[in-house]
Amino acid sequence: MANRHPTTATRWLYRLLLLVALSHTTQAAQTEQKSHSNSAGHYVFGVFPYLSAVRLENIYAPVAASLQQAIGGEVHFRTASQFKRFFGRLKQQHYDIALIQPFWYVPSVDQFGYLPLARMQEPFTSLIMVLDDSPLKTPEDLRGKVIATPPAFVPVVHMARKALKERGLMPGRDLQLKAFKSVDSCFQQVLIGNADACISPPFAPAVVEEKMHVRLRVILKTAAIPNLTFIVHQRVPAQARERLQQTILSWHSSREGQQLLQGMKTQGFIPALEEDYTGVRELVRETQKQ
Repeated sequence: MANRHPTTATRWLYRLLLLVALSHTTQAAQTEQKSHSNSAGHYVFGVFPYLSAVRLENIYAPVAASLQQAIGGEVHFRTASQFKRFFGRLKQQHYDIALIQPFWYVPSVDQFGYLPLARMQEPFTSLIMVLDDSPLKTPEDLRGKVIATPPAFVPVVHMARKALKERGLMPGRDLQLKAFKSVDSCFQQVLIGNADACISPPFAPAVVEEKMHVRLRVILKTAAIPNLTFIVHQRVPAQARERLQQTILSWHSSREGQQLLQGMKTQGFIPALEEDYTGVRELVRETQKQ
């Protein structure tokens, strides 16, 4: 009898260890499933933070509701406080559906497992904006001035930097570029007099004019690339991906959809095709060499 107790205790210890191991395995699987969350009809819709989170929620929570109606599962709007944080989550494939800026198309499709759905039909340009009553009239007037920008790695900054160089204005020598955390912050610096101009994507000025009660004017406009793009992770079922694309492309044909488009400051969306992004890929390669 004395020899049997250690064996029994050992057996129970093995069982306990096995249960703990199984528990950890299950928790790890649940965590992974949660981070890539389209199970049980739950989808995460991420919008890159080109405006403040409050403004984005006002615009895109109704968009999420429209997408939810299209696929029948819950669609939850999400954004991030910073561009880098959003991109990190995109890289981790946290979002099932996302609206991204054009430079992120390349890693999203090539590395992160996403597929293109649709893009804004308007071309994407970088704008250098001033207040309407500013004495600055031409790009040459920017010499010696301070230009506020969104985070320095976003496309509009690279596009504007290239356009300035082509006009003989070298950032850091002929003028100063000063980065801030968002487009909102960029324009605020102009309003309070800490900057002379702001680099902006084309869809932001109308929102800023409406919310900040100002008039803005374009002083430089760059060449165009494809605009904001809806992407979807390939883990989302093909049938759901098709319904999402059909819904996005059809917003222009209904009054409810037109209201969504008005909030996003676009006339509508068109299919996003790989061949449309050749110029984007060239710009990304050029940026990586800097």
